[in-house]
Amino acid sequence: MLSDHNAYCQPPCQVDCPTHIDIPGYLELIAQGEMKEAARLVKEVLPFPYILGLTCPAPCQQACRRTLVDEEIAICRMHGHAAETCLLDAPLPYVQDPPTGKKVAIVGAGPAGLSCAYYLALRGHYCKVFDMQPQAGGMLRYGIPEYRLPKDMMDRELDQVWQLGVDLQSNVKMGRDFELNDLFAQGFDAVYLAIGCWTSKSMRVPGEDAEGVVNAIRFLYDKVEGKPVPVKEGDEVVVIGGGFTTFDCTRTSLRLGATVHTTYYRTRADMTATAEEIEDGIAEGTHLQVRSAQQRILEENGKVVGIEYQRTKQGEPDASGRRRPVPIPGSEFTIACDTVIPAVGQAVDTKVLDDASGVKWTKWKTIQTNPHNFMSDREGVFAGGDCQIGASTIIESVAQGKLGARSIHSYLMGEDMSEVARRLELEERRPDLFDIVPYKPVEPKVKMPMLPYEKREKSFALIEMGYLKEQAQREAARCLQCACPAAGQCDLQKYSIEHGLADNRFHDGEPSDYHDYDTDLSHSFILRDPNKCINCTQCVRVCHDVIGPDCYGMFGKGFNTIVSTPFNVSLHDTDCVSCGACVQVCPTGSLMMAERSLSRYSFALDRCIFCGDCVEVCPHGALGETPNFELSFFNRFGEDVTLEKNDLANAPNYLVRQRLPRGKKDLPVMSPLVRPLPARSIRD
Repeated sequence: MLSDHNAYCQPPCQVDCPTHIDIPGYLELIAQGEMKEAARLVKEVLPFPYILGLTCPAPCQQACRRTLVDEEIAICRMHGHAAETCLLDAPLPYVQDPPTGKKVAIVGAGPAGLSCAYYLALRGHYCKVFDMQPQAGGMLRYGIPEYRLPKDMMDRELDQVWQLGVDLQSNVKMGRDFELNDLFAQGFDAVYLAIGCWTSKSMRVPGEDAEGVVNAIRFLYDKVEGKPVPVKEGDEVVVIGGGFTTFDCTRTSLRLGATVHTTYYRTRADMTATAEEIEDGIAEGTHLQVRSAQQRILEENGKVVGIEYQRTKQGEPDASGRRRPVPIPGSEFTIACDTVIPAVGQAVDTKVLDDASGVKWTKWKTIQTNPHNFMSDREGVFAGGDCQIGASTIIESVAQGKLGARSIHSYLMGEDMSEVARRLELEERRPDLFDIVPYKPVEPKVKMPMLPYEKREKSFALIEMGYLKEQAQREAARCLQCACPAAGQCDLQKYSIEHGLADNRFHDGEPSDYHDYDTDLSHSFILRDPNKCINCTQCVRVCHDVIGPDCYGMFGKGFNTIVSTPFNVSLHDTDCVSCGACVQVCPTGSLMMAERSLSRYSFALDRCIFCGDCVEVCPHGALGETPNFELSFFNRFGEDVTLEKNDLANAPNYLVRQRLPRGKKDLPVMSPLVRPLPARSIRD
């Protein structure tokens, strides 16, 4: 059943991360204190883990199944911790391939362009990056304030791109200093367009040309460059919008000493900024008003004096299912201010490409490409990042650059680009994911130490203080490891992709046509999810051939064949000895061990021969011994006893002596504080 197996070869966190990093793998390394190895693993799939650790909105955390227990894993912060711990001495992820003699021009030194250059350089291709700004980084440098991303640390991570032999030519702009045809005339074999979205969208309201209406991108750019900005202490500033740029402008204005109002015409839940960004903005002092649609800019003598708003309510859903805001008649109100910063969206500057370029635009004014191999209508010209998908997140741009590099490499190697598109489409297809049972005890997320709010006033110091090593290990240990152990190295997965079996045919029909088994939680320690079973019979063999009880077998016919217990009874009703061997060999997580701390357990004293083997092999840690522990402590002829947690380790503290009948020697026995349970009971 190849298609079934492919349905859970990737954990949901890996699927929701556009770069498909092996999150469970490196979280386990961090939990074990292997920071350098964790950093190496992250660098294999992420070119800029430190930058992303501070700026990524973490779509993987929204899919984290740890939320079935308590809170999601702080995956994004783990990226940053692994990179920060080893940033100076972490080796490059791969040895560079020999030079191919191929040359690639990359237009734009933002996250998409630099990611593309990084991966192409590793494959042996020469890359030259052209950028219109004085320094590389794109929106990383000029759109993200210092308190979120220190530029000195960012540059140390970007330096790894230049160390690979990538060249940079700054202060040159396509459409002004050179054209697309000029790049091919210079001998480049391919071009990657990553020109970003540097044009602010209009509010389309009267008065937006008044003095005091500030371009959001220019405002952030000038602040980073150290140039004078039109916001000072005591100003009344209104920032309009609900995205990341909105709150970057809001929080920057607050640090400059202004009184700030942030307004949005939809609800708070509709804002594209993260909840943390919104909450921090409010805590730092902004006055947030939602369901407020700007109607016009009020001005006197050509200068801004306020904004007129109208309240909105949710209307009927549009074609996408999103409710459109509708105005509430008679609900107008005014906010007095002297500065307005509209941050209502960004667009691509379409003037950079003329008709002679051969590159076409979509109806959304983004560069038109094949959606899977990223080649434009002109052969050899590829595009990615914001200019191809619209204004997006940094992690999406990094993923675009990574995939673009793979496509460009295939093109330079002479592959059929239609075949490349088909292959990448299969690899990027999202598999079905089964729900899992939470097996770990509740343990809340380790909160990131943050700069106190009172210390953020008029300060652009980094607000995330970073995890200590012990905090990072504790947070990483919360991961449920809900991935197939062979993910990424599984022949079954590889063949299913190669033969086009990525779709789960069982899930396309009626409920009676596909596997939909109930999860068996009846056993105290071993949890069974038959939906994940691929009939490998590893559990059948180890239980029968190695352990002996023979608890499992194959039942059913055809597609309904499944590994189960006889008559699908609980493992408690078989000869199961709770050794956990079946769990250890299960490759898919169909069988999993419940990680629990036992408060008590019992055994039959009249059956025990005190061999001590149970102490060595107990998979639950229920039995233990210390240098002071002797098996002869127990009275073999009494009733079963229930041992409380840590009783064995602390046994000498409460053992009493009791005279045994018929002249037997005095033997210590358990005190009356313990309570008898049935001999077969091993439950809490």
